[in-house]
Amino acid sequence: MKTFITIALYRIKSFYRDTFTFLFSFILPIMFVVIFGFVFGGGGESSENGIKIGVIKDNAEIIKVLERIENIKVVEFENEVSLRDKVLKGSVDGAIIFDGEKFNFIINFASFQQKPFLRTFGESFSKVYSLHEAGIDRGFIRVKEELIDPGKAQVSTLGYTIPGVLSFSISSAIFTMIALFGYYRKRKVIRRFAVTPVSPITFISGMIVGNFIAGVFSCLFVLLTAQLIFNLNFSINWNFLLISISSSILGMMALGILLASLFREPQAANNVGNLLVNVMLFFSGVYFPLDFLPNYLKVFARFLPLYYVGRALRISLGVEEGGATFVFSVAFVMVFVFITLIFIFGRNIFELED
Repeated sequence: MKTFITIALYRIKSFYRDTFTFLFSFILPIMFVVIFGFVFGGGGESSENGIKIGVIKDNAEIIKVLERIENIKVVEFENEVSLRDKVLKGSVDGAIIFDGEKFNFIINFASFQQKPFLRTFGESFSKVYSLHEAGIDRGFIRVKEELIDPGKAQVSTLGYTIPGVLSFSISSAIFTMIALFGYYRKRKVIRRFAVTPVSPITFISGMIVGNFIAGVFSCLFVLLTAQLIFNLNFSINWNFLLISISSSILGMMALGILLASLFREPQAANNVGNLLVNVMLFFSGVYFPLDFLPNYLKVFARFLPLYYVGRALRISLGVEEGGATFVFSVAFVMVFVFITLIFIFGRNIFELED
């Protein structure tokens, strides 16, 4: 047991000394959190301050129509130059300019992403203005937009991407197994242990446990960092979260074992691993909903492990509705695949050095 603990502690230390692994599992996820945070905006709750629309003071009719629209705040400007400048800087979400013949709608791109109402604002305003001009803008049913979030906590776009960042961190477990079963094998490191009192099972188990602990710590640290910096409002089920992270790391380790066994050259296994991770990140719905993908890619996504990892994490964080059945089913499959592959390839790792 003492030898096992020593090996595990050694692996935890070397995990953060390994530049590639440390960068992939720790530094890059933190960078993604910061980048996504400034792109999508922090804060866990949707804006309740209304949509700010800028208008030139002389356009009294436009102002009158805008004041009739729910959830719109009119901001008046002296001239078009200052109006465009404020839209560009994000002080107002959008603007309406009338050149005497037609309306020009200017919308801040960041606001356009965060406030869905802006996507149809131009069409909605045109209809309301036409009714106003015809003198029939009274007596119609007014519809107020209300966001219904399918999860337990209402989160922003940033909140949805955080499980994707955690999935990215978890996927680094692939490369820790390629290092153990690939690079260690190539450099004859494992064979040297074969002539020592350390048993193969103790060595492999200690290395895997060390990788596992370091991986769990990295994920939790990334999540904590995101919450502290951007004040995200997650409804976390800690039991689900720890089960999802732990089983997902084991599942990614299983994929790394498989790649290391299929490719004798560790660099080739690493390259294929990088390709698979990028494909899974973009097509498994971990960064954006699958609704944005064509139907055939939605089917393809369900064959990718990170699709299930991402969904289990979203359920655990309260971003997406789901129950224990899905989380435990994913965890069972991940652990089962890991145990199966480690049993098949782990016992032959010494022979594979020949």
